[in-house]
Amino acid sequence: MKVIAIILARAGSKGLPKKNLLTLAGKPLLAHSIEQARASGVCDVVLVTTEDERIAQVARQYGAEVPFMRPPELSDDVTPAEPVIRHALMTYEAMTKQHFDIVVYLQPTDVFRTPALIRECVERLIKNPDLDSVFAAYKTHKNFWRKSPDGSYERLAEDLATYESRQYRKEYLYREDAGLACASRAFLAREGKRIGRKVDLVITEDFKTSIDIHSPFDFWIADKIMGEWSDAELQKKPNVPSSFEMNGDEAWLGKDLKSWSQSIRNGYIRSFIIFALHETGVFEALRREGAKTTEELAKACSVNAHLLDGILHFLLHADRVLVKENGRFSFTERGKWLFEDPVLAMSFGAVGGYSCLLYELVATLRNEKRYGVDFERRGDLLAKGSYYTGRRSYPWVVSELTRLGIQTVADLGCGLADVLIEFCRIHPPLKGVGVDISKEALREAKKRVQEAGFSDRIRLVHGDITRPESFSKAVKEVEAFNGIMVFHEFLREGEDAVIEMFRRMKKEFPGRYLVVGEFDRLSDDEFEAMPFPDRIHLLFYQHVIHPLTWQGLPMEKERWLSLFGRAGLEVVTVKEDFPFRLVCFILRFS
Repeated sequence: MKVIAIILARAGSKGLPKKNLLTLAGKPLLAHSIEQARASGVCDVVLVTTEDERIAQVARQYGAEVPFMRPPELSDDVTPAEPVIRHALMTYEAMTKQHFDIVVYLQPTDVFRTPALIRECVERLIKNPDLDSVFAAYKTHKNFWRKSPDGSYERLAEDLATYESRQYRKEYLYREDAGLACASRAFLAREGKRIGRKVDLVITEDFKTSIDIHSPFDFWIADKIMGEWSDAELQKKPNVPSSFEMNGDEAWLGKDLKSWSQSIRNGYIRSFIIFALHETGVFEALRREGAKTTEELAKACSVNAHLLDGILHFLLHADRVLVKENGRFSFTERGKWLFEDPVLAMSFGAVGGYSCLLYELVATLRNEKRYGVDFERRGDLLAKGSYYTGRRSYPWVVSELTRLGIQTVADLGCGLADVLIEFCRIHPPLKGVGVDISKEALREAKKRVQEAGFSDRIRLVHGDITRPESFSKAVKEVEAFNGIMVFHEFLREGEDAVIEMFRRMKKEFPGRYLVVGEFDRLSDDEFEAMPFPDRIHLLFYQHVIHPLTWQGLPMEKERWLSLFGRAGLEVVTVKEDFPFRLVCFILRFS
């Protein structure tokens, strides 16, 4: 069954102006719902419907599709959700020629949901064909009253009325929280309905789900909860001090020798554990299937149960991303951070791909070994890390390619084809060609393309980027080339070598477009002006990875622009507000 998540994000809020763009726990409010839908693993498409271009831009940045704008007549503060959902579904289906079976409705003002909650709603609907809708509901022991037309008050659910202690209550009322998560048959949305008659409820008892952000106070309390009460461990131990949660850079580094030295030990061990549990699929199994014992996880992921039990218990007690109840491990609210791009980029890139640099650091400092001769990074893991580093730029890149009328794009140094697969997911009409010098990578990429269902839209070609003539005949239909986090690799040969590469591409592909995405180098003064937590990823990229792999050092945006000018490339667009100091350039071989 095909599932589409539709998120309603209007700009004209009166109670809390521009609320969907306000920063909550480090990211726009809207981003939380998008990432929760994507992380659920059951939504084939995550669609945001809005009338505001800025909201659309943020939605694309965080991985949602916004292929059209909501019409003004569906964008005022009295329009109910049903016609908006109907318009979004039917417009998207007509535009993409796709047909969806299930519509997931999410309100961006409801942020205290988990991906598992969305997944549970969808899976129950799939398993039971008799159901019309499945939605979240909060179990309450309270009694409710309403005012009658004659002015008197009457009790609701008289048969459930009781004043016993809540622990002894046998029956409950359930508050509908459809904005938190609601999955319904798509035919209902086409009929202008949100919920059908035959329903099932996914019961929650988490009071945080009561917070629906519509006022400054709602926003303040949500921000407080996310910052200070974000998981079960904190609720159990509200008065436990932690040097990791104190304010200020000094506290982040460690308020004394003990906390500083042990945070180094903890971070060192955790980084390898997090990488290993991602790489073996343990984290994904835990996210997908919910609470599991060590033995169940070991069996599901074909790993050693004895070893897994040790590192799970380390993570349980050294961090706040796991809890253990009745012998089963599960994620806390903070556990969702494990699936955020900065952590995934660190896990697969810094730890998986580049840990060899640190293993061999003593030998390389003594000139006993040299990178590229005696040892080398793992290219498959580096490709994964680079994907998560650049992923936030992909929706914008695809929107720019669409604006320019591009129908087929080639990804240079495609690796495992993750970028092309993401491009095709974002914009269904787009087609892609992957170019890579590694035949082994192309073989693996072919499997991934097949698994993603894009064999009819993505071709793979063997070719050397430095010699564009080696693949030019195979990409005749290509109108644009993508090279995000690619060209800095060749700076080890000097700027002139990269300029020559661009000139050769210009000769082979006149009139076509080129997307370049590169890191914008920081000065010492810029680093010193940053809080410590903001520096680390950038420092590692700029001052560790590149020097230790003998690559050309990252360049400032201005130097890249100068290089493009010397190569005779036309600069069409520059965008520089992506994470990780990534700057994207749209160029043309004019």
